[in-house]
Amino acid sequence: MSYRNHRGRSGAWNTLWSTAVPGKVRMFLWRLSKQSLPTEDVRAHRKMSTTSSCGLCGAADSWRHSLLECAMARCVWALVDGELAKHLCETVEPTARRWLFSMIDTHSHESFVKLSVTLWVIWWARRQVIHGEIYQTSSATHHFINRFLAE
Repeated sequence: MSYRNHRGRSGAWNTLWSTAVPGKVRMFLWRLSKQSLPTEDVRAHRKMSTTSSCGLCGAADSWRHSLLECAMARCVWALVDGELAKHLCETVEPTARRWLFSMIDTHSHESFVKLSVTLWVIWWARRQVIHGEIYQTSSATHHFINRFLAE
């Protein structure tokens, strides 16, 4: 079911902004939906990088690659929830916004909170490796997600 058919665009935005997560996670989701996360493809398009390859695995980078398809992300999703990961990867939408709104439509609030926090933590862990050269194992990332959700 498309977000346009179910809630309309404003309903999906309202749901996104009312998701029970800290403001920094909602801001991350907004940036994801606006294609403004500094993935290498975005940086290359803006002439801020000479490459559009993932800094971790060398594959073509994008929001989808960084958060769902990169080996690092896949390992975290497998620990968090294998079925959820499968659904996320099988849902193909032309833009991050449409994908995110599809996730809002197809998940309970609790599941969407888990999905949102996991996306944010994967992004944070990637940035730590790429910019700070601080590597955190998938297991440590998973434990961080669980602690964050428990609070």
